[in-house]
Amino acid sequence: MAKTHLAALLFALALPGCHGQETPDDAFRAFTLAVSTRQQDIAWSHLSHESQAAMTASLEKARSLAPKGTVPTDPRDLLSGEDVSLARPIDDVKIVDEKGDVANLEVISGADKHDVRMVREDGRWKLDLTPGLQL
Repeated sequence: MAKTHLAALLFALALPGCHGQETPDDAFRAFTLAVSTRQQDIAWSHLSHESQAAMTASLEKARSLAPKGTVPTDPRDLLSGEDVSLARPIDDVKIVDEKGDVANLEVISGADKHDVRMVREDGRWKLDLTPGLQL
C-alpha cells in the first residue's frame, strides 16, 4: 500500500515536467495527494502564503478560546486526519477560468462539486483557502 502511495506521489510530482510547467489543476491534485497520504509539510507548501497565515491565525484564536490541549498547536496538523474533506478521492478537476495569477477550478468528488481558487506565487500554483478562513 505504501508503495502505491509513493508511486502516485511521484507520478503527481512528475506531471508538471511532462508539459513544461505546472498547471493549477496539477497543483491541486498534488496538494490533495499530499493531504491523503498525510504528508503535511508537502501539503502546507501547496497553500498560498495568505492561506498559511489565515490558518495560523484561526488556530491561535481557537486555542485561546478552547480548553488547553484540545486544539493542535501546529496548523499543519489540520491537514491530516480522516475528517479532512480535501482528502477525498477526486473524480475530475476542471479549470473554469484562469486570468493572470488566479485560476478557479471545479472539483468533482463523488456527488459533490466544489469551487477551488488557486493563486500563482513565486511561479508556482498554490491553493487559496482564505475565503473560507475569514475571521
